[in-house]
Amino acid sequence: MHKNLQTYQTIDLESGINTADPHMIISMLFDGIFKSVSVAKGAIERKDLEVKSQQLNKAMSILRSLQDSLDSESEPDISANFYDLYAYCIDRLVEVSVSQDCAIIDEVISLLKPLSEAWKDMSEQDKQEGISLLKSKKIAS
Repeated sequence: MHKNLQTYQTIDLESGINTADPHMIISMLFDGIFKSVSVAKGAIERKDLEVKSQQLNKAMSILRSLQDSLDSESEPDISANFYDLYAYCIDRLVEVSVSQDCAIIDEVISLLKPLSEAWKDMSEQDKQEGISLLKSKKIAS
């Protein structure tokens, strides 16, 4: 039963990604971070070191994906700031892996939550402008 649920969730996620615009994918990445660190926090409390490690690694991998998605050509200063923030969060999650201090997870969430909320609250016009910019960059390259 658990395997069937996992398969369904994987298919559901993949179909969501295949139909999502870039804006939605970034939102999904933030959601993935929050889910992973929450599961890691529970694993720390249960002393389940394997799950803790898997989930922290997953969150750090997603943060690296966010770093890779930054457009440093269009907005170099903003991109550098976000890159540094994501790097700081990765460093803090590495520290959690060793210290098992759940307060650090709360800190990471508190740093990323406003970004996630701002991203989700972006106006439809701004989303469309961003998508148009991406399309024009793909055509130019």
